[in-house]
Amino acid sequence: MISEIDTAFWPVYTAAAVFVIVYMLVVTEKINGGLAAMAGALALLLLGIVDWSAALTHHMYVNALLLLVGMAVTAAAADLSGIMHYAALKIVRAVSGSLPAVLIVVTLIAAASSALLGSGPGLLLLAPLILRIGKALRVGPVPLLIMSVIACNLGGMTTLVGSVPNIMIGSAADLDTIDFARRLLPPALLLLAVHLLLLMLIFRKEMRTGSGRRTELEALEPVGYLSGRGRALMSLGVLILLAAGLIWHDNLRADSGTVAVIAAALMLLVNIRSSSEARQIRERLDFKTFGVLIGFYVIAGGLVETGIVGEIAMRLLELTNENKALTALVLFGVSGLLSSVLDPVPLTAAAVPLIQTIGLQVEVVRPSDLNDLWFALALGCGIGSSGTLAGSVAGVLAAGLAQKEGYPFSYLSYLVIAFPLTLLALGAGGWYLWAHIL
Repeated sequence: MISEIDTAFWPVYTAAAVFVIVYMLVVTEKINGGLAAMAGALALLLLGIVDWSAALTHHMYVNALLLLVGMAVTAAAADLSGIMHYAALKIVRAVSGSLPAVLIVVTLIAAASSALLGSGPGLLLLAPLILRIGKALRVGPVPLLIMSVIACNLGGMTTLVGSVPNIMIGSAADLDTIDFARRLLPPALLLLAVHLLLLMLIFRKEMRTGSGRRTELEALEPVGYLSGRGRALMSLGVLILLAAGLIWHDNLRADSGTVAVIAAALMLLVNIRSSSEARQIRERLDFKTFGVLIGFYVIAGGLVETGIVGEIAMRLLELTNENKALTALVLFGVSGLLSSVLDPVPLTAAAVPLIQTIGLQVEVVRPSDLNDLWFALALGCGIGSSGTLAGSVAGVLAAGLAQKEGYPFSYLSYLVIAFPLTLLALGAGGWYLWAHIL
């Protein structure tokens, strides 16, 4: 691989430069992040660094994009029915306006929904609820959004359908679903609790906001926020069908993206009664976010195709001298750090054949002998993806939706808080991997 990079150095440097420039533009928000990401992707395609066919069929993960678009439309249309306002007010009133209690409830919902539906869909369904809770309590929803992103990533880490990287790992390794959850659920629960405590400490001033407003909250009537009982019930029915379809889409012989698009169409039929309502739904959609996702899929694909990601991994793995336990720890650390700044999907795409190659080199007899490496990769990607908003689909979506509603939730403000927490979590995850999995 070194010789390949030496003989084609300009694509390597170009791909790396494009990634750094676009990433900095997105993080600093100097220009529209979607346009910056799309421009960077187009540059790599026009220069031939990323093949057009590979970009469409391999790097972009069309099913994942259809899933996200379908979920975004579904969430926007469901919000129009008023059920998000209704649910938000019910939750807030149930805990008497206590923001710490709301944070705990939101965390549990985010983790559970992401484990069943996936981190991206889980965040898309939860974000409108979080924004409505913020309005009900008259506080900024930033602590809730930060914790929901982390909870979605950690919850999605625990199941083979909870994230795209886990789906890829499960397909390549033929892992047992129950065994996978049994290994990764304990660290996820532990890290959720630790993150909750630390965020409550960091936002201790905000945590006191909203308390003592029980009388004011009791005066609000949740039913009054519904646009109509019939529409609300039908919207809830579509959401239930969507959840069932995403959980059992394999039995239905349909992709998850197809299920989400069908649900979006049904939700539009239920909620659009006029051209103004159609316009409201369109205005709720964050097209910049879709541009960022598509662009980074292609740009990250450039890092994979030029061998940058694989070369970094191979160089580090050489240090382990084929020691499987040490290799798993290095794989965990590398995947955790890289996935905090790079979408873990292309990173996983590069790591899967790498692990399979390691199996051939050490002459593995049973596929299960590589399970420690697969668990290390899943654990690293799951924890590391919370380091920055660009490290996960959930993070990108949260930033886009918050900014769409006028809340200051920037990539930089998230990074200052979440990245140090993620480094601590990676340290704890490395200990768990060494003590309980290897």
